Amino acid sequence: MHGRVSMLALLDPSRQDIPEYAEYLGAIQRAARMVNDRFQRDGWIPVDLRIEDNFPLSVAAYKQYDVLLVNAIYDGLNLIAKEAPLVNERDGVLILSENAGAHEELGPWALSVNPFDLEEQAGAIDAAITMSREERHARLEALREHVRTHDVGAWLETQLADLDRWSAKAAR
Repeated sequence: MHGRVSMLALLDPSRQDIPEYAEYLGAIQRAARMVNDRFQRDGWIPVDLRIEDNFPLSVAAYKQYDVLLVNAIYDGLNLIAKEAPLVNERDGVLILSENAGAHEELGPWALSVNPFDLEEQAGAIDAAITMSREERHARLEALREHVRTHDVGAWLETQLADLDRWSAKAAR
């Protein structure tokens, strides 16, 4: 895959006034630079790291990914795992951290990874890149169908129904 596959890493700068966050971002930049210095050739770079809040670029990337790695260490819902597949035009495969909040819901159609297991992540990336077009398409369509039918309206209905049940129990 050397010279043929690149990683576009879009990072939204966050909490840079906190020293630990600033150092972590610096470590990410140093790691990307080390990989690029070692492996780039003939105008190809393995890691295209962009640190900016650029929504149009993010949506463009959502449309064009072959593999989307959402590798949260610990996270709430992580809407990217739901939004990006809806607009993707390339039968992209979702690789999703088992610690992402969306994993419980989207896990059946994603390749699941432990965010601390680098070998597992590498294996999932390889599996996603080499997956048949038919399987890629089937996974993406099933994921889209789930997200469309489990939208914010459906979530709100569930919350209100739960509230009604709770209120009925409390009134007894």
